[in-house]
Amino acid sequence: MRVIFGKPEPLKADLSGCWSRRITTGHRLVYEVSDSGLVIISCRFHYQR
Repeated sequence: MRVIFGKPEPLKADLSGCWSRRITTGHRLVYEVSDSGLVIISCRFHYQR
């Protein structure tokens, strides 16, 4: 059984197959789930400064 917290958002285009979750208002976690585990793609800077 898989328990999901928060609101994961599926990504499109170049990051199709990856998911995004907000960490704070300005930052997000981008990750991919594979058979071998979880791969972190990015964990900061959702918005350009």
